Amino acid sequence: MLKRTCIPFTRSLVRLQRFRYSFSTVASQESQTSDAVPESINDLSKPVHVRLPNRSPFMKSMFLGTVDTELLTFPESLNREEQSRLTKHTQQVKEGLKHGGAEASFNSLELLGLQGPLEYAGKQFTETELAYISELMSEDRAKALVTLEHNTIVKIISQHGTDALKEAYLRKMCSGEVTAASALYEVTSSRQTMFGTVANLDFANQKWTLHGTKVLLRNDTRDPDLLLLVASTKNMSQMNKEDGTVAVFLVDAHTDGVKISHAGIGSKGLSRVTVDFNHVEVPESSLIGTESGGAEILMKFLSAARVQSSVVRVSLLKKILNSLTDFCINTKTSTGEMMDIEIVREQLARMASVIYAAESMIYMTTSLMDDFDSQDVEMEAAITKVFSADNLLKFATLPLQLLGPQALAAASPFEALFDDAMKLFTGDESLDSVNFFIALTGLQYAGMQSYETIKKDRNPAMYPSHVLSKLFEKTSIESPKKFANLEQFFHPSLDPAALWIELSIVRLKLATECVLSRHGIEVVDRHIELGRLAQIAGHIYAMVSTASRASRSYCIGLRHADQEVHLANMLCRETSEKVRLLAIELEKGPYITSDDDYNVVARNLFREKRYFFEHPITKNF
Repeated sequence: MLKRTCIPFTRSLVRLQRFRYSFSTVASQESQTSDAVPESINDLSKPVHVRLPNRSPFMKSMFLGTVDTELLTFPESLNREEQSRLTKHTQQVKEGLKHGGAEASFNSLELLGLQGPLEYAGKQFTETELAYISELMSEDRAKALVTLEHNTIVKIISQHGTDALKEAYLRKMCSGEVTAASALYEVTSSRQTMFGTVANLDFANQKWTLHGTKVLLRNDTRDPDLLLLVASTKNMSQMNKEDGTVAVFLVDAHTDGVKISHAGIGSKGLSRVTVDFNHVEVPESSLIGTESGGAEILMKFLSAARVQSSVVRVSLLKKILNSLTDFCINTKTSTGEMMDIEIVREQLARMASVIYAAESMIYMTTSLMDDFDSQDVEMEAAITKVFSADNLLKFATLPLQLLGPQALAAASPFEALFDDAMKLFTGDESLDSVNFFIALTGLQYAGMQSYETIKKDRNPAMYPSHVLSKLFEKTSIESPKKFANLEQFFHPSLDPAALWIELSIVRLKLATECVLSRHGIEVVDRHIELGRLAQIAGHIYAMVSTASRASRSYCIGLRHADQEVHLANMLCRETSEKVRLLAIELEKGPYITSDDDYNVVARNLFREKRYFFEHPITKNF
C-alpha cells in the first residue's frame, strides 16, 4: 500500500519540477528589466527573428486525432533582447498617445511601418510584437484597423513584391506618406472565373489590364492611395489541376480607370467603399509573387489580418467588461449591491474567461507564425477570428441584458461601445464562410491521410473484416478512450483540463470519420454539419490555448496564476460538454436530428415566397 501511495506522489513532484525549469523566465523577469533598457538596443541593431523548420499543422492534425505535443507548451516567442526592444518601443508609443490624445497621428508615432524592412525605415516587427502594440492602438479602433491592414500589406510586399515595387512604395508606406488597403471582396460572383475581377496580360507592352468591381468597408475618411487587389487570371474551363487561377497586384488608386465611391451604412462613421476598375493598366512589376501563386499570398494576408483584427476585438471586449465591472461596483439595487447578484457575477465571469481564451489563442497563433518557417496557420487564424467576433457580438449586448434600455442612453458609456462592437462585427467577410473554410480544410487534410479507412467505411460489403473490427472498437463519441496522456504536458493542477482536451480531440477525430464516411465528397453541401465541425475545432483550440497559458503562468509564478488555473479548468469542463453534444449530433446524422426538418420548412418558405403559416385565430369552419 505504501508503494501504491508514494509512486503517484513522486511522479507528480517530478512533473512539477520538470515544468518549473522547462519554461523560459523572460516574462517572469520582465518587471525587473523593463525600466532599464540598454541604449545599444535600437531598431538599427535588430536582427532577423530566428525561425525553426516548420512542423505539421497543429489544428488540422487534430482532425486525425493526433497532437503535436511539442506545441502544447505556451510559446515565449520573444527572447530577452526582443522583449527589451519591444518594451522600449511600447513606452514611446504610450507617451505619444498620452500627449497626443485622440488626435495623435499614427504617422508621427511611426506605426505605419511596424512590419516594414529596416532598410526602408521600417521596424521589422514580428506578428507577436505587432499584436502587443496593437493593444495600445486599439483605443482608436477605426485607425487601429486601418493601420493593421496597412502593416500586413507592407509585410506582403517586402516578402513577395518585385524589387521595382519595393523601391517605388515601401519607403513611402513605412513613413505614412501613402496608405494601403485590401480590395478582396466582391458583391457578385462569376461562374467563369474565381473572381469577378479579371486580369489579362498584354504580352506586347508587358502590362496587365484589370476589369471588375471590389467592395470594402472603411472606418477612415481618407481614401487609400494603394490597393492590394486579387483578380482571376484564367477562365475556369481552361484551368488544369495544378494551375493557379488568381494573382495579387498592388494598384495605385490614382491610376486612370480606378473610380472610388462611398455609401454610408448602419453605424456612424462606417462606409461601404466601391472600387471600379475599368480597363486599368498596371505594369508587370505590380504583380506580387507569381501569376499562379496568388492563392498562397492571399491566405498569408488573410491569416495575418484575421489575427491582428482579433486583437482590436479583444481590446473592446476588455473595455466593455471593465465598464460593466465598474458599473456593478458603484450601483445599488432595491435588494442590495448589484455586484452581489448571482446572475451578474456569472455573466461577468463568463466574459472574463472568453477574453482570456481569445487572448491566449491570439498569441499562440502569432507565435506559430513567427517561430516556424512557412508554418501552416490558416485554420488557427480563422478560428481566432470567428471566436473573437462571435463573442464580441454576444457580450456587446450584455449591458442591455443586465441593465435594460438605460444601457443605450446617450449619457451611458455602453452606447458608444455597442456601436463600436457592431462596426467590428460587420467586418469584411461572412463568419459562416470562415466556418466552412475551417471545416473543409480540416476534412481535406484528414481525407488525404485516412483515404483507405474512409473507402472501407463507405464500402462495407467489400471489406467485411474492417466492419467487424469497427464493431469491437473500444472508443466511441459517447465514451472516448484516451490516447496520449496529455496531462504530462501541463502542470498537475490542470489534469482535469488535460483530460477534457484529450477526450474532445478523440471526439473530433471520430466525428470527422463519421461525416466523411456518410457523405464522401458531397460533404461540401452539408453546411450544418460543416458548421458543427468548425465549432468543435474552435472549442478545442480555445481549450488548448487556455490550458497551455495557465500552465505556463503557474509554472513561472505569475501573479493570479492560481486564478488562471481555476479559469482554465472551468472553461475546459464546460467547453468539452459542448464538444460532446456537437459530436453526438454529427453522429446521429441529418434525419435523427432536426437538420432535414429545417430543410423542409425552408423549401416551403421559398415555394410560398413568404411566411406561409395561418394566423393563430384562423378557423376552418
